[in-house]
Amino acid sequence: MDAIRLHVRPAGDGWLVDAAGAVEPLVFASGGRAEAQAHALARTLARSGQAARVLVHDRAHRVVGTTAYPPD
Repeated sequence: MDAIRLHVRPAGDGWLVDAAGAVEPLVFASGGRAEAQAHALARTLARSGQAARVLVHDRAHRVVGTTAYPPD
């Protein structure tokens, strides 16, 4: 089973958590809050048996961090 990819990326004046249709996109004022929510969602998905991966992008849209959450 492929991991659900949760992307944390800039969106206008805020930050977006997007999982390509797996969950509704979420918008936050700060990157830290967006990243924290993405990790929380990934942990929840892993506990339910679905692999997840959080990919954090900087304002230049480069991936600057990634964390894998294998299914429990």
